[in-house]
Amino acid sequence: MDYREYVNKVIKNIPLGIAITDGEGYVKNVNNKLLDMFGYKYANIVAKPIFILFKEPNEIKKLLMDKKSIIDEEVFINAKTNRIRFTLSAYPIYNANGEKKDIIYIFDVTKKERKMADRISQNKAIYTFDKIISQNERFIRLIHFAKEISDSKSTILITGESGTGKEVFAQSIHNYSSRRNEPFVAINSGAIPKSLIESELFGYEEGAFTGAKKEGRPGKFELAHRGTIFLDEIGEMPYDMQTRLLRVIEEGTVSRIGGLDQKVVDVRIIAASNRDLKEEVEKGYFRKDLFYRLNVLPIRIPPLRERKDDIPLLVDYFMEKISLRLNKKKISVSKEKMDELMNYNWPGNVRELENFIELSINLGYMPKLEGEKIEFKPKDIENYKYEHLMLDHVEKMHIIKVLKIFSYNITKTAKALGIGRNTLYRKMTKYEIDCAESEHCSITEQSD
Repeated sequence: MDYREYVNKVIKNIPLGIAITDGEGYVKNVNNKLLDMFGYKYANIVAKPIFILFKEPNEIKKLLMDKKSIIDEEVFINAKTNRIRFTLSAYPIYNANGEKKDIIYIFDVTKKERKMADRISQNKAIYTFDKIISQNERFIRLIHFAKEISDSKSTILITGESGTGKEVFAQSIHNYSSRRNEPFVAINSGAIPKSLIESELFGYEEGAFTGAKKEGRPGKFELAHRGTIFLDEIGEMPYDMQTRLLRVIEEGTVSRIGGLDQKVVDVRIIAASNRDLKEEVEKGYFRKDLFYRLNVLPIRIPPLRERKDDIPLLVDYFMEKISLRLNKKKISVSKEKMDELMNYNWPGNVRELENFIELSINLGYMPKLEGEKIEFKPKDIENYKYEHLMLDHVEKMHIIKVLKIFSYNITKTAKALGIGRNTLYRKMTKYEIDCAESEHCSITEQSD
């Protein structure tokens, strides 16, 4: 076995998609894993330009020109399989004269997801201003203002209805600032039990209370040192915690529960609320002095009904983004349907529109909107009338599919679905699934 034969045998058995091209990008060899991942035959790829595989070839060409190598970049492939999103690493190989001889392309399907999860767990902001979609003049001015204040040390208060994108703005401001490489720590004041907010924000020392870790624990302010802390739903913060927060803002120091030391923290504070904090102050639920401390740089994000000219742009954006993520076809939107979307008031704002597009892609068509009667509850999306339709439709189709796989054998189908036989019968009755054609479909089988 010569050396070339040996190399070919090695790459063909590596569990990653691998392609080798010459310096001009023409494919010299690929391994079996790549063919399986993309659904191509060997003859379809070898001796062809590798850039025909990419949905955005110019971006890959630019990366190869700008960098000596590519590491874990997300790419979209013209694959014949159902999966089209991959991560790419590419490494040029140079000869003794320093000339680019070959390029090795390595494709994987999981690294990007792990990388994104790592960023979230490591207190990193994900969103940037270029991910905020708008052509509305007023909204664009708001984005410019947010960029201008991104490097200020003053506190920012972002207000707006649920679903308008308050955290997206907060993360974008952080990533546009000089603190972009430092932590972005988010805490939702409404999602944490009141008894735990103090320890979450300020941390605790060893023995501070029953169940405290032996080594103690830093709070969110310590973790955000030199970076940004995002206090979401600040209006939900208990009144006594508002007093401690005000002290941190004024003094720039924190002390852990059970501790005496004051720790200096350099933290940019961005707070957000879907409540009218002025009204909360008047009612006595929110400290007036804290409100003015937070409201130094106010940003009010308008609801979607005040920027309806953005709806067609957002529909296109979400249609592309979600169809790629779900590996499903985009839905064509007729003029009549777009008019319907434009006339709807979107009480759940951009989040509701995004969820509606995802629903439509899953269904394969756009269901009719129910007008003003839809009661949107961000924390309970299942209350959507059309979400119920989607869940029922998807469940019915899935049950029929599994029934066919097991030739309408109720016992095997129920086991595959992870439910009891009687439960399966009830669902079949609910969805009017007729299986009289099969001898296995009988209500006389053993009950749950």
